[in-house]
Amino acid sequence: MPIAQGANAESWQWQLPAGFPPPLVPADNRMTPAKVAVGERLFFDKRLSIDGSYSCASCHDPGRAFTDGLAVAIGVTGERHARNTPTLINAAYNVSFGWLADAPRTLEDQHRVPLHNTNPLELGYPGIDGLAEDEVVESLASYVRTLIRADSPFDRYVYYGDQAAMSMLAREGLELFLSPRTGCSACHRGFTLSGPVRHQLVPDAEPEFHDGIRTPTLRNVAVTAPYMHDGSIATLEAVIEFYDRGGRGQPLDLSAEEHAALIAFLGSLTDAPFARDDNR
Repeated sequence: MPIAQGANAESWQWQLPAGFPPPLVPADNRMTPAKVAVGERLFFDKRLSIDGSYSCASCHDPGRAFTDGLAVAIGVTGERHARNTPTLINAAYNVSFGWLADAPRTLEDQHRVPLHNTNPLELGYPGIDGLAEDEVVESLASYVRTLIRADSPFDRYVYYGDQAAMSMLAREGLELFLSPRTGCSACHRGFTLSGPVRHQLVPDAEPEFHDGIRTPTLRNVAVTAPYMHDGSIATLEAVIEFYDRGGRGQPLDLSAEEHAALIAFLGSLTDAPFARDDNR
């Protein structure tokens, strides 16, 4: 029998931040505490890699908001990938995974990619004695669904009414972010500050892509440098300058004060760091 999948297995109880609906969970991969616990152990287990040197956490480090700080990911053999490692925080709400339009649409399908991708090699999964691959995939996907976090200064200000949580400069940046002048929130929107999301209240959302690239979340963006799908921009300041110059449309003509306000707002989206067991 699959891990904690039986009819009598305890069901997972969501403890969600304010403003976050329950994620959508596939009917054939029911969430249980036991399955999540196995998935957490597997996430840090280097037996997932061909030579025992890499785990999921090698690229998705909890201390870096589940990114790696590199421009592009490096696989188990040292080969460079084409794209930047995205955060896994709040990935439970993604409509698609990866960066491109042909990316998988479920966490289960996504987890088979690093296990088996050979162009370039990521983990080179050799198999783990005593666990079927489906059990590995389902457990990992269940664990990643629990990586939900929204305890940033922005959240305390918006959802809990803590007027002191955000500085005046950050509030000015929020107003500018939401304004038609910048258009930032047209792409980075909703409670994940990303593109479309899928959850139990909106199960049929479709992904959106801009120039073939999925819009990433801006949550924790201040601690997930470098930026863009290819890691080509090193700092948040440079990202703002890129869009100010008209990198995806018309120039914004931001003043130095407005530039600083946007940076302050983006900094306010940073959650407390995840610890190894701090994922419930």
